Amino acid sequence: MQNPLVVSQTFTLETGPELIWKVKVLNTSTAGRDHPEARTITSSVTFPLMQKIKIGDTSRMHYFLPRGGSRYCIDSPDDFIFYFTGSPSKMPIDIYNLAENRGIYFHILKSACAFRFADKNEFISKVFNLSFKPGEETEILDCRIRAHQGDWHFALEAFKKYIRSGFDFTYYRRPIHERYRQSFVSHFTFLFGHDIYDPEANKFRIHEFFEEADMNFGGFDNMILWHNYPRLGVDFRDQFDLLEDLPGGLEGLRALVDSAHTRGMMVFISYNPWDIMNREKDHVKELVRILKTTGIDGIYLDTMHGFDQKLRDALDEVSPDIIFSSEGRANITSARLLTGSWEQADDGPAIMPNVDLLRFILPEHMVYNTNRIAVEKAELIYNSLFNGTGLTIWEDMFGNINEFSWNDRVIVKRYNRIIHENRDAYLTHEPIPLVPTLRKDFYVNAFPIAEKCVYAGYQTGREEVLYAHYNQMKGPYLEVDHPENWHYVDVWTHRKIPTEKINGKTRLIYPIQPTEPMFCIVAMPENLRVVQGEGTLRVEVNLPLKNASIQINTVDNLTMIEEEMLKLPGNGGVVDISRLNLDYPYKVLIKLLQQDILKDEVILDLGWKKF
Repeated sequence: MQNPLVVSQTFTLETGPELIWKVKVLNTSTAGRDHPEARTITSSVTFPLMQKIKIGDTSRMHYFLPRGGSRYCIDSPDDFIFYFTGSPSKMPIDIYNLAENRGIYFHILKSACAFRFADKNEFISKVFNLSFKPGEETEILDCRIRAHQGDWHFALEAFKKYIRSGFDFTYYRRPIHERYRQSFVSHFTFLFGHDIYDPEANKFRIHEFFEEADMNFGGFDNMILWHNYPRLGVDFRDQFDLLEDLPGGLEGLRALVDSAHTRGMMVFISYNPWDIMNREKDHVKELVRILKTTGIDGIYLDTMHGFDQKLRDALDEVSPDIIFSSEGRANITSARLLTGSWEQADDGPAIMPNVDLLRFILPEHMVYNTNRIAVEKAELIYNSLFNGTGLTIWEDMFGNINEFSWNDRVIVKRYNRIIHENRDAYLTHEPIPLVPTLRKDFYVNAFPIAEKCVYAGYQTGREEVLYAHYNQMKGPYLEVDHPENWHYVDVWTHRKIPTEKINGKTRLIYPIQPTEPMFCIVAMPENLRVVQGEGTLRVEVNLPLKNASIQINTVDNLTMIEEEMLKLPGNGGVVDISRLNLDYPYKVLIKLLQQDILKDEVILDLGWKKF
């Protein structure tokens, strides 16, 4: 019997560098003697051009693959995953061979097949089963192909251009958004939690709350006020009525907002679209009223992944500076209106060294990592520094307390200082995920600008180190290319990083086994010179900067938290070492800051213990 399926493949080269590959299947089945009606045909489909392609030695080939939804991996998900947003997100499949320094990507724009794979072995062997109705032509593949040099980064850059070329950045260009992008540390504030509310006095502990935030976390940049659930539904009051019943009503809320503003913080109010207690109320009008009365800066959209233009336009009439952030992860479509969103999936930011590709493809969008149910939060915090995202502190889940541990709070304070002092680099429009390293156990994201580059990294496999077997993780680990007058400081562990020159390239070296899995190397021009005299430090600046100052800090040996001791003018000065209280801490940091952004740093070991 003749096969009724007619397959047509077309390859077209237009003005761009990509080859257009389309595959269509037409079912020509008709009624006949053996079958009174035209038949639906089910057939097995493979794509040998993709699945069986060979680039040099096949044992050295690698595959950047979709795993389903917004998850991706290289070869397998065993070591780490990438996570993006939306489903499907149309990220290209990339096949490459590093030994050959070449590869090819397949950017699938449309397909009747479900392109998701557990690992590279399933990709190579996958057989798709499709059904074709009689008389219908099915486009089973619309794909763009391009050969390239290098690895999967080429495909990622092509995808980034594809996404950004059609993206509307209108709300990201508003001046308020630049401030919002620097608002890294957020707090989910349950307004009846006893950290902010005194039930006996029925008033907010405003001053105490902010003081404790500084001590425990290094302070907050914004707070999300939650006042409704689980109270909604107890009676006929809706979320807007409940705001009126807070201590002091809307005037009391205004006092809280004003106090936050004096500390440079932004304040968001939660909005629950599922609140149907009063169906006659216009939610948009109520939000406008609340924002006008309280001076709140933005709306936190509970359970939502986006919203419509009507709400955006209505609140623009109150102020074009109103910011929208959502609990749900924004997709590329909703991110046009929604300039910030949460990432709280258990398989995403809570595991290191997973990479948030949204952060690298659309760096203007503000992402906040959070995980309300996690007991151990260290990797969540590491991930925020690693990917350069914000972090939401959430300890009171509507009366169910899940506090950050002492150690987690220490890590947050360190993250808080580093990401703020290096926000110039972290906010680059050209971040690079997973730059090549010299070791398989080191994962590094780069955040480069003209005068600085942050290399945020993480080391895996530390539990397998046995000193007796001499498999310590030390030596060269990263090759960089910066001017000769640049130097390298690990601002996470407060170490100067030694270097070596190999074939004209600079290699960074760990001389001893790192004490922690996280590291954060700042590469920057060497502008400070520190001369130690008899009981003094003379600090000199080679190239004075405008609006600069020099901060002298000590480091707590147990927590690695900095304590600010002295401040010098931006052109240098002399420090009396006896004023630094070095009985216990032994690391001294001399930091050149320009409007609180780090421009250079010198680390000295002056105390009782040195290596």
